[in-house]
Amino acid sequence: MKKSIGIDLGTTYCCVMHYEADGSEELVPTDMGAPLTPSIVHISSDGEVTVGEDARDLLLEDADNVIVGIKREMGREYSLEYGGQLLTPEGISALILNQLGNDAARVLNVPYEELSCVITIPAYFGVAEREATAAAARIANLHWEELLPEPVAAAYAYGLAEQPNLTSLVFDLGGGTFDVAVVGMVRGHYRVWAVDGEARLGGLDWDARIEDLLWEEVEQLPDGEDLLFDEDVIGAVHDASERVKRKLSGVDKVTERIRIAGQTITLRISRDRFEEVTYDLLLRSLQATRRVMETANAAGAPPVDQILLIGGSTRMPMIREALTREFGLPVRLTDPDKAVARGAAIMSEQLLAAKERRTVKLGETTVLASSANRVVSVLPRSIGVRLYSSQGPYTDEPYIQHFLPANTPLPIARHRHSVSTIVDNQESVRIELFEQGGNVPSPRVEDNRPLIEGEISGIPPSLAGSEVQLIVSVSVDGLVSLEASTARGRATLHVEAFVHGVLDEQEVEKQKRVTSLLLRGK
Repeated sequence: MKKSIGIDLGTTYCCVMHYEADGSEELVPTDMGAPLTPSIVHISSDGEVTVGEDARDLLLEDADNVIVGIKREMGREYSLEYGGQLLTPEGISALILNQLGNDAARVLNVPYEELSCVITIPAYFGVAEREATAAAARIANLHWEELLPEPVAAAYAYGLAEQPNLTSLVFDLGGGTFDVAVVGMVRGHYRVWAVDGEARLGGLDWDARIEDLLWEEVEQLPDGEDLLFDEDVIGAVHDASERVKRKLSGVDKVTERIRIAGQTITLRISRDRFEEVTYDLLLRSLQATRRVMETANAAGAPPVDQILLIGGSTRMPMIREALTREFGLPVRLTDPDKAVARGAAIMSEQLLAAKERRTVKLGETTVLASSANRVVSVLPRSIGVRLYSSQGPYTDEPYIQHFLPANTPLPIARHRHSVSTIVDNQESVRIELFEQGGNVPSPRVEDNRPLIEGEISGIPPSLAGSEVQLIVSVSVDGLVSLEASTARGRATLHVEAFVHGVLDEQEVEKQKRVTSLLLRGK
């Protein structure tokens, strides 16, 4: 019998939960009994894989073979060689997912193959990062039902769909990513009004500032200059930075003692100094929060009633104090480390139960029987096409014409956008779709990220300026597909394209073989 789980695949920590229809829930601990699994992988020189706490323990003695923060590289052309094998971010993430799946199978007493999961992603993840997460699950041979944006998962965890009179701002500061979203009710359905954030802002950045402060303290020691190049000291200072951050959440000053090479190094940091050197990071999060509230307001959202904090880094007092000071709203902090996994587990149980009962087909969209309480998510970034001017005002350089704006509700089924041929009897056209790269849409090519590149062929002979329709669909997971047709859909055209930064089927299979060999210790 299948068992459903929710997986919070975090940059620094992962959490897995199981939820039952009667409201009971079960946290899936590691084999050492810890509630969270560090998102750390160690691959020894002979190819032995260790994930989680044991991998973290190896940071000091074998840092070169330890991988930390791989989530930040998802959707990028980035590979590493460990144990004689070439691994992509998808492959490394698959090793983490494999460990999480095996822990769940052990705790829930089911075969690994009988697990059905929902995996959370940052709301501000672009298409490439989402595709990469899906590929990681496939490489891990883990059956996934859906990729769920983290603020939406928080909405399920907090039971927001059962609070129709409240509009909430979800502030999600995790280990490596930052999301902020406005969620609330519209015409009887709970939805996300707007999302914003940064894919490379999180607790790791605060840790790095603490590490800098610790090194300032080390430099003041009598033998400080020598210690700066001591590998044991380097590892110990790095390891101490997160501990110091956690302690500063509850006290005004922290004294950290590190035992290295027979001597004890005493390091002292105050919360005031920590908040001073991280103020620019806080400011970035507040700027995104203001933007998302303005965007939601422009879209017709009711005023925000409360702020919900998720992600372990929201425990820092500076976050709560700044949000209260800036917006004057109630700020709720309830189990931020597990809220996302709990919400994913709730959705996973609903999806599995609905699949086991029945599905209702409406046109091309499959609606699950449990969809009455579904929280509708949105497209996180605008999507556009690269064009050259064919009419005034003319420009010498190509530009991006955005035709799917950010914060459009998902899924998006077969949205049509017309472009034109530029010469007579043109048989094919090179097509490039781009995704908004910055915090606001821009027509400049360099301000956008390549999304889909390919060729449309089979265009019937016609005069220059003849219409070609791009047909773009975006799934509830935020995954994009592209089709094309002639004017008014008279004939379907052939499209051959690829998504930038995403593994193709051959590469996915190769990573399956590589991770399988590593997991077998070969």
